[in-house]
Amino acid sequence: MILYFFATLIFTVGLCFGLYRYFGGLVLSSTLKLDDGRGYYLISMLLVAFFSSGLAYYIGGALGYDQNPTEQSHLVSVILLNAVVTLLALTYGLTHFKEGERY
Repeated sequence: MILYFFATLIFTVGLCFGLYRYFGGLVLSSTLKLDDGRGYYLISMLLVAFFSSGLAYYIGGALGYDQNPTEQSHLVSVILLNAVVTLLALTYGLTHFKEGERY
């Protein structure tokens, strides 16, 4: 269960960080306006929260963690942690995007 917990957490954090770097780079290079980059980042983080939680539930069910009541509560904890991590990444990203310099 611990390996499953860390694997789903690393997957979600990696996906969030990758999207933050991608949209942050587009905003810094002035390919996207700051407001557009924040909007795209918001939508992508909501999708990541939904799909990472759904994937965590599916994989946890395939591994049999939904059969035992104690493991089922741990499975719910992992799903909720994925959603919370994604929403924390959303908050961090929206407050730390910076617009590129124009000369």
